[in-house]
Amino acid sequence: SSITVYKHAIKVTDKKYPGFSVVHYNLGIALFAKQKNEEAISHYKMAIGLKPDYANAHNNLGIALFAKQKNEEAISHYKMAIKIKPDFAKAHYNLGNTLRKEGRTSEAISHYKMAIKLNPDFADAHYNLGSALVAEGKNEEAISHYKMAIKIKPDFAEAHYNLGIALVPGGKNEEAISHYKMAIGLNPDYAD
Repeated sequence: SSITVYKHAIKVTDKKYPGFSVVHYNLGIALFAKQKNEEAISHYKMAIGLKPDYANAHNNLGIALFAKQKNEEAISHYKMAIKIKPDFAKAHYNLGNTLRKEGRTSEAISHYKMAIKLNPDFADAHYNLGSALVAEGKNEEAISHYKMAIKIKPDFAEAHYNLGIALVPGGKNEEAISHYKMAIGLNPDYAD
């Protein structure tokens, strides 16, 4: 397995070599994929120890910390990734998700918007921005982002469903029903 290969590379290589950080980073990815979060966190930290300006390692460490509900620590690593690489759309998106989980919706919105500015075709960022805007009572703005998420990813069942919900208060019931039907067609669980 890839985990075995990376562990072997660590065992036989000079650990002071800065390029070696990529081995710890890749091992972190492999471990996280196997839901071995604590080990993944350890290897992301080792990668950062060897290469403190490793933006991807900071971002992935944030993801692993978020999975362990260590949100404040995750936020600091997303912010570090963004400081190192300001145009890192995924780090802005992940920071937005974590801020939203912490109830800091307006801050989350600004990071979702930045992720979209950096990557206009980021369907998940449009979707999450739409959901955050609904939470702030900004349905009309949310509708445009749900529609953009669907335009980018037509089989995005959650976006169809939430678009339907956002359309109802504005009296757009026929359009809402159409999106509910699309959501159910894509994911029958929405029929419940």
